[in-house]
Amino acid sequence: MNNQTSEAKLLQELDTLIRARYTLLAVSTYEEERLKEILLELVTLEKHREKPLYFWSRTSGITKIVDEKANGVPLKETKTIPDTQDPMSALEYIAGQQTGIFLLCDFAPYVAPYGQEDPVLVRLLREVAWKLKITKATVLFSGPAFPDIKTLEKEISTVELDLPQESEITSALDIQLEKFEKQKIKIDLSEQTRANLIQALLGLTNDEISNVIGKAIISCGGFNEKSLSIILDEKKKVIRGSSALTYVHPEPANSLGGYQSLREILKKAAHTFSPEAKARHVEPCKGILLVGLPGCGKDLSKRVASSITNRALLDLDFGSIMGEGGGVIGQAAISIKRALSIATTVKGILGISEFEKAVSGMKSSGKTDGGETARTISYLLNWMQDNKEVLVFATANDVRDLESEQFRIGRFSYIHFVDLPTKEDRQEIFRVHLAKRALVPDDFDLDVLAEKSEQFSGAEIEGAVKDAVLEAFIDGNREACTKDVITAIGSITPTAEMMKSKIDEIREWAKNNIKGSRSAPVAGQAANGSGARVLEI
Repeated sequence: MNNQTSEAKLLQELDTLIRARYTLLAVSTYEEERLKEILLELVTLEKHREKPLYFWSRTSGITKIVDEKANGVPLKETKTIPDTQDPMSALEYIAGQQTGIFLLCDFAPYVAPYGQEDPVLVRLLREVAWKLKITKATVLFSGPAFPDIKTLEKEISTVELDLPQESEITSALDIQLEKFEKQKIKIDLSEQTRANLIQALLGLTNDEISNVIGKAIISCGGFNEKSLSIILDEKKKVIRGSSALTYVHPEPANSLGGYQSLREILKKAAHTFSPEAKARHVEPCKGILLVGLPGCGKDLSKRVASSITNRALLDLDFGSIMGEGGGVIGQAAISIKRALSIATTVKGILGISEFEKAVSGMKSSGKTDGGETARTISYLLNWMQDNKEVLVFATANDVRDLESEQFRIGRFSYIHFVDLPTKEDRQEIFRVHLAKRALVPDDFDLDVLAEKSEQFSGAEIEGAVKDAVLEAFIDGNREACTKDVITAIGSITPTAEMMKSKIDEIREWAKNNIKGSRSAPVAGQAANGSGARVLEI
């Protein structure tokens, strides 16, 4: 099953479900034409060969595409059933049939217009489902997602058409390249560039793939190594257009001061996705949850993780997903499914910032939005449980109020607590930020700077360096020196001082709940004498 293409997988699933008399099926997909091709193949199978195939849309009504007993051969001229444009009329016609496969395109908005279910249409759907049980007729709904309506949850089953897999993209690209060569379009691709192109196209629909390839050819005057950057840029735009996902540029490992333990974990996690690990039946790393104080480099760690593991980083904006819903039933579900489908296909890193805020709405959801938030969060958590292709990298400031079920080991392979940087870590962080501003770290007294910046987070250290550079520029357009940085440090009140009681509480929680976690180190001394502040559960 794992080696099947997405189309073969859906074809097999539909064959099984229809034969088992699942009468109403919602196919989650943006690719209507691709689904139609699968159905045309379905009616050539032995068990469905004598079934007619119909397509419905609000504009054309029910149209017969394949006649009964035609062995799956499409009609030369399709037959339109009169007076079936209206959704109610279409269902009434279907209810009177004894056999057939009916694809209803974009039917969902009529079931729940403006976020409110249509009780008459919902009731009719239930009656149709019951009538079709004793027939050989099946109804499929095509669209990004079908409304999550409680009344219909026993009648409608949902299946998904996954985005094109690597093997499908490879085949499609080969066909396209052959066509281009016949059209005298210059093709100049190395094997490595070709492999990179295929990876770059993962996460896109067939139409999106066709569009980005077309743009690359026009922009580059053919298909060559320059095409890769065009395709990657377009892919980022497509992903950004989903609103829920952002394609994030990686940061080199040396951008992060300290975090040696985390780097080792990331290397270990990357190895679990290797072909060698797969051959040994090694379970891929589920994910990493980084819990810690604000400003300690958690989000930067995600971007560094992208570099270390050599996997694309897609950031999930859960707030945007819930905002897209706007009270419309099922809209948030559409957004989360689309985002996770892309993440699964890309097989990269899924970043989730402030994880505690993303999942905190489950308890109140029933009272505030009819359970929409709870259902969306549940979908995310279930996906995390089943996921074996994507490395989830979540960050959180405070998880004390979360249920253990929401961040248990089945969803995260590693849970780490990130405390304030030790003295040795602070020296490394100063090195990173001084070098970023074309200053020579060894020209600075890093030991003194680390002493003066006790209780500073990584973000606050960066702020001190920025302020020092600015003040030196204002004071005669000169380079910053140790004295400038010390002055800048003195002007900053660290968050650890302003929020001491809350931070102490978080540390205590970590000490009691995360295996290996300890209280904050004594000033100037590393926890456990190692300098590591990332602790593994």
